[in-house]
Amino acid sequence: MWRQCCSALLLVLLLTTPTWAQDGDAAPKADPLAENSEISSEWRFSLRPYFFLSGLSGSVTVEPLTFPINSSFTTIMDRVELGGFLSFKAEKNRWGINADFQYINLYGESSAVRETAMDLKNVIGEVDLLFRPEVAPTLRFLVGVRAYSIIQNLTVLGHTIPEANTTVVDPIVGAFGSWMVHDRWDFELRGDIGGFGVSSEFTYQMMALFRWSITDTLSIPFGYRVLGYQIRTDEIWMNTRMSGAVLGLDIEF
Repeated sequence: MWRQCCSALLLVLLLTTPTWAQDGDAAPKADPLAENSEISSEWRFSLRPYFFLSGLSGSVTVEPLTFPINSSFTTIMDRVELGGFLSFKAEKNRWGINADFQYINLYGESSAVRETAMDLKNVIGEVDLLFRPEVAPTLRFLVGVRAYSIIQNLTVLGHTIPEANTTVVDPIVGAFGSWMVHDRWDFELRGDIGGFGVSSEFTYQMMALFRWSITDTLSIPFGYRVLGYQIRTDEIWMNTRMSGAVLGLDIEF
C-alpha cells in the first residue's frame, strides 16, 4: 500500500509544481500553454466517452472463499458481459467540475472447484471540484468524492450464496495538468489519492494520456491508467488494482 501511496503523492507533487521558475530578479516565464488554456469567462464543456481496456489483479474475499485475481485485458474481455465509461467536465473562469462514471460486469468460473462461479458488478462514480491557479493555468487542483459499488453473486458447488453488496464513498484529493508537445498533440497527467480509512482503507489513481486534436472540437485521448482499491467491511475484503490502456473521444463545446 505504501508504495502506491508514495507513487501517487509524488505524481501529485509533480503536477502541483509551477510551470515557471525565477532567475534572480527576472520576471516569471510565461506558461508555454497559455494560448491553448485561456481562462474563459464563458462556460466550456467537454464530454469523453471512452474505453478502459483494463486488466485486474488482487483478491476478493467473500466468506467462505477467497478469489485470487490476476487477469490480463484479453482474459477479462472473455468475461465481460457489459461495460460503459463516460466522463464530463465543465469550466468557467478558474473553477470547474469534473464527473466520471464507469460500469463493468464480469463473470468468471473457478477452474479448481466444480460448479463454482462469481458474477462481479462494478459501478464507479466520481465528482470533483476543480481550481486553476493563476501561476499555472494548465494545472487543475481537485477535491472530490469517488463512490465504488460492488455487487457479487457467488455459486459454490452449484449452491447460490446470498448476494454481497458493498458501497464505499471516499474523499479524494489530487491534481492534473496538460502540456503541449506539438501543434495538434498534448500530454495530460493526473494523480489522486483518497479513502484515508473514511470508507475504504485506501484508493489511488494515476493516469497519463496523449491527445491528438482532429479539429478544434474533437480529439482522441489514449494512454495508460491505474486505479486501486483496498476495502474492508463486514461482508467483503477486497484488494484490487485495475490497470490498462485508455482510448476515447473528447468532444468540446
